[in-house]
Amino acid sequence: MARLRAFRPQRPKTLFAKMWHSVLALMLLNFVVHAFLVTGTLQLGSEAQTERRLTRIADHWGGQPPLTAPLRIDPVTVIYPRYELLPAKLQGLLDAKARGVFEVGPRAQDYFVLARAGEERPAFYVVEFHSEVKPNDTIEHQVFIWYLAGITPFCLGLLWVCQRISARVTAPMRDVGQQVLDRSPTSLAPLTLPAGHSVELKALVEQINSALARTGEVLERERRFTQFVSHELRTPVAVMQSALERIETSALPEQAGAVERAHRGLRDMHALVDTFLQLSTAEKHPGLAGTTVIDTAWLEDLMLHVGGGQRGQELVVDMQAALELDAPPTLAHVLIGNLLKNALFHGGPGPIRVVVRSEGLEVRNSLRDEPGTPGFGLGCQIVRRICHHCGWTFDLSLADGTAVARLAFTAKPETGAADGAV
Repeated sequence: MARLRAFRPQRPKTLFAKMWHSVLALMLLNFVVHAFLVTGTLQLGSEAQTERRLTRIADHWGGQPPLTAPLRIDPVTVIYPRYELLPAKLQGLLDAKARGVFEVGPRAQDYFVLARAGEERPAFYVVEFHSEVKPNDTIEHQVFIWYLAGITPFCLGLLWVCQRISARVTAPMRDVGQQVLDRSPTSLAPLTLPAGHSVELKALVEQINSALARTGEVLERERRFTQFVSHELRTPVAVMQSALERIETSALPEQAGAVERAHRGLRDMHALVDTFLQLSTAEKHPGLAGTTVIDTAWLEDLMLHVGGGQRGQELVVDMQAALELDAPPTLAHVLIGNLLKNALFHGGPGPIRVVVRSEGLEVRNSLRDEPGTPGFGLGCQIVRRICHHCGWTFDLSLADGTAVARLAFTAKPETGAADGAV
């Protein structure tokens, strides 16, 4: 269970959700410290008040004639004129020569004793049974409870203030995040700064926009490079086509195979150059001219072309519905030819099955036991790029020893997309 919990994805938390535990812990710690400070202050205040009271009593009776017997000032305060008249318990706790104010006895039954001696009179003692007047446990508990009752709404209010502050601080960041969520994944348009943004958020958005601008520049350079290369390749392909046609007129019968292979290669080169030129346009869904009908005969002819004129591997076509692809023959040749080529040269034994529907097609083949050869996947990357440019969907899944490539020719609406290069 612990291992499953470790692999469970963590849900993102808000800033307040991350900080309220710490804020509450700090407030509780602050409450405990304040509670001890309050009780300690009560204790210290009581002792200071007692010392001042005993000092005032001693100042008053020090100017009076000496007493001959103990005098009770109030129920807890008694004046003893001599040390010998002190209760035996206090004599055991207080030295006869001690002068000043002393707190003696255990906490439950402590005494405050002021010992003072005049110039012409013996020492006398003002004794207070302090346990009767100092704040007891009941009073301290009451103070603690009242303090708790007062601090609880304060803590709740402070949490609410923290929530409001965190919401106000993160509101611009949420606006930027919503911009990212609402835009197309391929969009390179700069993010806009929301109202009330901070200096830190401005620096972050500027860095993101700078990265988007650099990415757009790289994609534009790649797109233009593809466009220029495609244009440059058209001339040598045309020259080779013209030369091949002249060679074909005077070729010997035993050279027919080589001439046919050259024709297939030139057909592939012409289709690739034409496709790359169409992909190098900046606009998405450019309204490709032409329609290609995908049927059994077209697929068998393409399979024969891909196989170099040899029918080495069986092709099984399941025509569930007629498919008219809104694309020129050259693009359809590259698109579906790459899937058949991958299945033929990188797949395992067994037939290659093609399921044709009105909205797409599916190519299914077995996989080899050994790893694929280097370069496997380039054809699929070209297929993915064509689908991305035309608004189609391409999906390749490898499971249970079978590769399944699916093409869906239903256009996907995208807003604000910035096209890249092949």
